[in-house]
Amino acid sequence: MSKYLLMGVVALYLSIFHIFPLNMAMAEKISNFEKIKYLSPMEEMVVTATRTMEKKSFLPQVMDVISKKEIKRTVGNDLTEVLKKNSSLDVYEYPGGYSGTISIRGVRSDYWGTNKHCAILIDGRPMGSTTLAPIDKNIIERVEILKGPASSLYGSDAMGGVVNIITKQSKGKIKTSLGMEGGSFNTWSADMVSGGNITDQLNFNISGSTRQQNDDIRMGNEHDRDHTSFKNYKGNAGFGLDINSQWRLAIKGNWFAGRDIKHPGDIDLGIAKQKTRDFDQYGGDLKLSGIIAQNNEIDLTIYTSSEENKYFYEFTGTTPYKGSWNHYNWVGAQLQGTHRWNIHSLTLGFDYQKIDEKGKSWKSNGTRKGPWRPDNERKTMSIFTQSMLKFVDDHLILTAGGRYNFIELKTLYTPYKTGFTPKSETFNAFNPSTGLKFIISPQWQVHSTIGTAFVAPKPEQVAGIWVNSWGSTIAGNSNLDPETSITWDAGISYIRDDLGLSCDLTYFKTDIDDKVEKIKVRNKYYTYENADTAQIRGLEGDFSFAPGQLLNLNSSIKFFANFTILLKAEEKLSTGQRDIRNIADRKANIGMEYDDGHFFNGCIMARYTGKKKDTDWAVKGSPEVENPCFTVVDISLGLHITENQHIKFQIDNVFDKYYYENKGYPLPGRSFFLKYTIDF
Repeated sequence: MSKYLLMGVVALYLSIFHIFPLNMAMAEKISNFEKIKYLSPMEEMVVTATRTMEKKSFLPQVMDVISKKEIKRTVGNDLTEVLKKNSSLDVYEYPGGYSGTISIRGVRSDYWGTNKHCAILIDGRPMGSTTLAPIDKNIIERVEILKGPASSLYGSDAMGGVVNIITKQSKGKIKTSLGMEGGSFNTWSADMVSGGNITDQLNFNISGSTRQQNDDIRMGNEHDRDHTSFKNYKGNAGFGLDINSQWRLAIKGNWFAGRDIKHPGDIDLGIAKQKTRDFDQYGGDLKLSGIIAQNNEIDLTIYTSSEENKYFYEFTGTTPYKGSWNHYNWVGAQLQGTHRWNIHSLTLGFDYQKIDEKGKSWKSNGTRKGPWRPDNERKTMSIFTQSMLKFVDDHLILTAGGRYNFIELKTLYTPYKTGFTPKSETFNAFNPSTGLKFIISPQWQVHSTIGTAFVAPKPEQVAGIWVNSWGSTIAGNSNLDPETSITWDAGISYIRDDLGLSCDLTYFKTDIDDKVEKIKVRNKYYTYENADTAQIRGLEGDFSFAPGQLLNLNSSIKFFANFTILLKAEEKLSTGQRDIRNIADRKANIGMEYDDGHFFNGCIMARYTGKKKDTDWAVKGSPEVENPCFTVVDISLGLHITENQHIKFQIDNVFDKYYYENKGYPLPGRSFFLKYTIDF
């Protein structure tokens, strides 16, 4: 099957280069290392929606862009905080060093494992981690959040949308920044960032940081939360070589080590289920990009990533012991080419990815037992195409694309897995999408998209049979289909550059079929079926107003807000209808930022999260509960002492709110942090 996919993509490349004659006049206007000339360099450029550089204002898709400045102003030490406070997302977040995952438009994503419903990318390729913890905020240039199905470009795991982390590529004079921070809970951190040109052709970026929270957090009810301290260390390095005026080679790598990351367990269990985790993650990629036949852009990326988790159990009544270990490994390659003629573009590509998972478990007496899941792997080969056509003097934009995926799922021989029979299964999936944007006037725009998406079953759900720790037999279902969805959205935008005003309102509708549910066949015998469906309806909006130009101010002031309102978020199980778990019915961020351009800048932000249904795993029978709504306010203040010395003071949870994103895991109350930075 793989050779046919490869032959197909080669044939597509040859066809596209043959069908569209070279436009040499246009070719002179295109460079692989700068923004495309026929697009205004003043406009915001993004890559996630089409996998090529385009103006954000041209896109029919809804996309949030979190800038470097916005990341810097956000109170919080990891990417989870940045995402939830700048875009109306749901997050899965735990206290201490357990960073979480995200959910977009009510499409619920798993916290554990490699199967997600919202894809996390770094510079367009899979991040290669089960959580957001390894990402260092210091290396981020911007974050692009594509809302809505993206399987037509990115395959499985992109049902709700895509978060693409774009990293810095420093050029010019070498600049270095050193920072030191201290604050509540006996927390301190240090970081270093440096980048620029070594020679005219060779540039680099390097960074390193450490953060240690040595005391337990204090919650909003003024009580300490036992077992929430942590330490982490991050490092990143990248080099780019301009081979000539049309070709560039870049390589980068990252490393993360989390040590003594305390996990307290559900607060209702006290100290009965405490754990400690050591977490290592590293990865990197090699990218070659250039121009073939003048107006055909080619990108080849090869990447790898690895994650290892070690859990130490400190359960009441037992001596602390090594409880479990798991290891994930990602290897992949991406090849794509974009042909541009006049103002249109067509992209064709081929993706390959292999994910391996291995696990081990131990009893409290130190002897081995079978892990929770069998060892497994998922292999994906895909071809995709994406076009962007502009008509009526760029007032009417049409996008269309599709992706064909061939997926192989395997369960592997797993030591100590009782009664286990390995097996493999394959399936195919095709996902199309299209979008339309009509720019009625410089102020008014309307946009709409429709697309399908899928999430591959977990390997153990389709392949293999085993006996679990409670003596029950779990059988994979070889007839299991992937979870699928179709989403439609439509919105309207109003923009007044002279007023610094921008706003958008979008309605979205998602129907999900074939959700996988574990069912009981008979006593102590279980399997999986495509038994579930879900319906999600909602409104999302974005607003910003920067009246500085209107009021003829020398300083900058900006008001901003974004929200998501779920009008319906229900799933139908074999046991009946229920609200989707861990999804808030309403989410909103609102704030104001100010910068005098010389000495002082500041920002105040408020995040509101509405009610959400959850499962109380600490109570027998695991009943449904409703998490209360909450509002958390943050303040960030910056002062330029000299041209190259800066102080930043931040207050997290100003009003000391007692709140949690996940039932049983309250997050920190009011806390203070002060950071000093010097640039040279």
